[in-house]
Amino acid sequence: MNKRDYFFEDINDLISHLKHLNPEMGALRLQKTLYFLFAFYGATYGSMQNAEGFSEIESPYPRFLFKNSIEAWAYGPVIREVYFDNKAGKYDSIPDSVPDKFKHRDEKDVIEFLDGIVSDLSDMSDFALVDRTHQDNAWKTKFDPSIPHASNTIDQEELIDEYKVLLAEVNG
Repeated sequence: MNKRDYFFEDINDLISHLKHLNPEMGALRLQKTLYFLFAFYGATYGSMQNAEGFSEIESPYPRFLFKNSIEAWAYGPVIREVYFDNKAGKYDSIPDSVPDKFKHRDEKDVIEFLDGIVSDLSDMSDFALVDRTHQDNAWKTKFDPSIPHASNTIDQEELIDEYKVLLAEVNG
């Protein structure tokens, strides 16, 4: 696997895969799915390089899933450019680029991990996803209900750290 800054250098590759998994995925679900994938990837694969201790093996995994900023909007986290591209129909009938671009075993492991999260999220309604994102401090500290259109950027490190704690609690 080539060393790179982000697992998905182009978020459209991830979106093409998500639309392949669920062609009927609406705007709300797409945004919340991207948020959860970013958080869980960062708290797991993305944190391997920052793990305590020393290792003779350098992690092949980039710190972040993608480079796009996530903003705190009224209905939860949103990636602004994805919102407008989706609204313009850019993702309608988009072919899945993941199988052609991610062929290394480590990359396939990450895709399988992400697919599992997408599957788990499919059990929740769109507004259950919104409600769940509203529980995260990373969103709550950036969203101001008195200025709902402020669109403050969610701190990526804060989000990842919050999910590392959540995963540690779940895994005991």
